Amino acid sequence: MSEDKNPNTKFAYAIIRMPDGKDHEIAMPPKVFSSGRHGYYAQIPSFVYNNEVYGGQIQLWKKTQNNN
Repeated sequence: MSEDKNPNTKFAYAIIRMPDGKDHEIAMPPKVFSSGRHGYYAQIPSFVYNNEVYGGQIQLWKKTQNNN
């Protein structure tokens, strides 16, 4: 994952690499979670791999000393 491809954005990007080697780039906008933690979140759009449909979620949050 690379944070900020363009320094003017606040998005993080995750790369999902499937077993066939095809990459899916997912943009993750900033989010404040219900716990109060700050991070990034994305609902993964559907994509087809091996004739099956996949989807999901990615969550990243900033760790603090209290929530290692």
